[in-house]
Amino acid sequence: IATKICEKLPTIIDQSYEYMTEALDMENTIREKMKALTPEEFEGVLHPAFEEDEITLIAVGAILGLIVGVLQLFTLFAGQSGCPTT
Repeated sequence: IATKICEKLPTIIDQSYEYMTEALDMENTIREKMKALTPEEFEGVLHPAFEEDEITLIAVGAILGLIVGVLQLFTLFAGQSGCPTT
């Protein structure tokens, strides 16, 4: 019996996956539930997912902001000598 089950298992899993996907309609259910959330509730759902990487995200954002700021400084004031006068 176990051998027959092992032989048929790959086809059973494929069929059950298709059935579960269709029967539960998870994609649309999740989409509808997420649309119904308020912004605060939506943040509450996402925050735990990013919480452990929050410091890394802040640090990367700070570094990218610094790089863009320095590039912008050199681009805007390239060729000017001294400080602009008022």
